[in-house]
Amino acid sequence: MSTTSHLEAGGLLLIADASLPAASLEQVAPLLAQGVAGLPEALGAPSSPRDVVLFDGVLKPEHAQWLHREPPALLLATRERDGGPSQWEARLLGVLLRQGSLLPERAEVVCHPLRGVVDVQLAATAVGMAVEASEGSRVAAGLAADVAHEIAVNALLDAPVDARGAPRYAHRRTEVREVEPEDACELRFAVEDGRIWLEVVDRFGGLRPGPFARALEGWGRKVKVDASGGGAGLGLRRILEHSDAVAVRVVVGRESRVVCVVDLGDARRRAAQPKSLMFCLHEVRVGG
Repeated sequence: MSTTSHLEAGGLLLIADASLPAASLEQVAPLLAQGVAGLPEALGAPSSPRDVVLFDGVLKPEHAQWLHREPPALLLATRERDGGPSQWEARLLGVLLRQGSLLPERAEVVCHPLRGVVDVQLAATAVGMAVEASEGSRVAAGLAADVAHEIAVNALLDAPVDARGAPRYAHRRTEVREVEPEDACELRFAVEDGRIWLEVVDRFGGLRPGPFARALEGWGRKVKVDASGGGAGLGLRRILEHSDAVAVRVVVGRESRVVCVVDLGDARRRAAQPKSLMFCLHEVRVGG
């Protein structure tokens, strides 16, 4: 994909893709620089800035190439009327590059421990009820519950591996009703300013940008089933289609943290709406 301009802001290298005018970077740089203030210190003074690709929010197959970079570039939508990213996505970008929860810090958070398939179903139902209780649409309630179910199943059944790195449950999803206690995880969610935020964390840190890149490569076309990792690849596509933003932080071998943000409105064609997709991969340093 061709780009029109680059601009460094703090610890970020802002890149405007072909969907944006070259002048847009100077407009959004102050907002993003404020959101990542102190970032070089937080990341241990990285040798090069983190790439952030700003675009109109319309995902296309050519965006997949940005996820193949090392480290992956972060895709940030410019959804606001003034041509910039939203305040909440700028904040999400900042916290993504640090440690800790990706949920809004002042929002009331509901936690659902997950150990079995029944727990996943109960958590997804609770998410849908929370959307309706917050005066969200029925459409949004169904989409949010679907996203919650998918990310919960991924964390509970796909993420756990044994000492050799082999999947413990992914290849027998239909058989497993409950995982071992040490493989349990948690779904957390919060509603704020017309959106529901869904977060899951696993302790394995095995998630990689490849599946997301493959989902983008087939964007707009029929999903190709890929069961090599245990799942069929359909869940990730639904997660991206239903969400306004998906952010992932992986500390390799230690933790994968995924947050999905779903608007509470009644819009049904979510796949065509602006989206941000930010995958942040941290390699564990020796002695770190």
